Parts: sequence; C-alpha cells; structure tokens
Amino acid sequence: MACAAGYSTVFGNVASIATPLVIGYIVSELHSFNGALIFVGGSALMMMVCYLFVVGDIKRMELQK
Repeated sequence: MACAAGYSTVFGNVASIATPLVIGYIVSELHSFNGALIFVGGSALMMMVCYLFVVGDIKRMELQK
C-alpha cells in the first residue's frame, strides 16, 4: 500500500513540474493558448479513460468480526 502511495505521489509531482513547462512551450511556439487548452483537455480525457480501466468497479468492503 505504501509503495502505491509513493508512486502516486511521484507521478503527481512530476506532472505538476512538467505540465507548466509543456504549456509554456506550446504557448511560446504557437503564440496562442488554443494548443495549451487542447493539451489540458487531452490530458483530462486520457486520465478519465485510464481511470475507467485501471480502477474498475468500486465496491464497499465488508468488515469481518
């Protein structure tokens, strides 16, 4: 469990560093925010698709007595 939390934290932090750099590069090359908006929308769409396949069904845990 701790390993999964560690990976989640690492990838979240890498994304929080890389995303502004990528958006800045896109805006500087295209001189418009349209490409940046497409990038953010595509990232959100990819995250939603991955969430559907990776997480799957969420079920309530039954506690054992």
